[in-house]
Amino acid sequence: MNKAAAKLLVLDIDNTIFDWVSYYVHCMDALFNDLSSKTGISRAVLESQAKEVFTRQTSIEYPFLIQELPSVQKFYEYDANRILEEGVESSRQAFNNEARKHFLPYDGVERTLVEIKNKSDIQIVALTDAPCYVAMWKLKKMGLLDLFEAIYGLSDPVIPVYSGQPMVAQDILIKHLSRKQFDFAGAVRVLPEEYEKPGTRGLRTILMDFGVDPSEVHWIGDNLRKDVLLGKLLGVSTGWAEYGATVDPEIKDRLLAFSPDINVHKNIAMAPADEATPKPDYTLQSFPDLLKHI
Repeated sequence: MNKAAAKLLVLDIDNTIFDWVSYYVHCMDALFNDLSSKTGISRAVLESQAKEVFTRQTSIEYPFLIQELPSVQKFYEYDANRILEEGVESSRQAFNNEARKHFLPYDGVERTLVEIKNKSDIQIVALTDAPCYVAMWKLKKMGLLDLFEAIYGLSDPVIPVYSGQPMVAQDILIKHLSRKQFDFAGAVRVLPEEYEKPGTRGLRTILMDFGVDPSEVHWIGDNLRKDVLLGKLLGVSTGWAEYGATVDPEIKDRLLAFSPDINVHKNIAMAPADEATPKPDYTLQSFPDLLKHI
């Protein structure tokens, strides 16, 4: 592709922009440890019940997990206020405190995106299978959100209600109901669940919204069977973030302890590549390699 033809750069977030697997496993470890310590409920029970909640919610990153765990509800005698104030708050903070240590983009991400924006008219868009709110929260924490023109993601989770009471803290409820999330000046497009990758409708929507031809688009993701397949199906220039595709076996085992296989495969490759695996147009050993191709 002629570099001058590129008009749009579409990026996956998890394991393309930052190391999602390590971040999430460490944060969930902190959450479970805090919750187990104060309730006496074993991690094995908490993790088993978490799998059930994640399966029901069809997302590993369901943010209202704690208040939906049956063992936690029982421990606090089904008292909504106690569940929130005593059960949820400190464990949520344990998660967030750990997140601060791991919300670091891969080396060169910010520098590369700034260079692309400064030297060209290429617009940068995120396409993720995470809920929009979660995706924007991550990018905001990493200081990258304002480098994007638009965020395309799945619908935000429904806030749980117990005995007519929203089962979230007031500040979180306000954030989730806010129309102007994170002071983001760009566009936010919530996609139906059936637009999940490797289905093509999410990326097709982006092409239509920005009025670009597939030949004018670069699409980058870490998952060969999802992201690269999507790019090949639509004929966009497709880069594989190989650096984000390798997961430490111990970390993967820890993820699988509390996350159902059917959800984990959305975030990491669960099987090695073979001859039938889609081939990218180019491979990135590190994010700054992108500058060689656009």
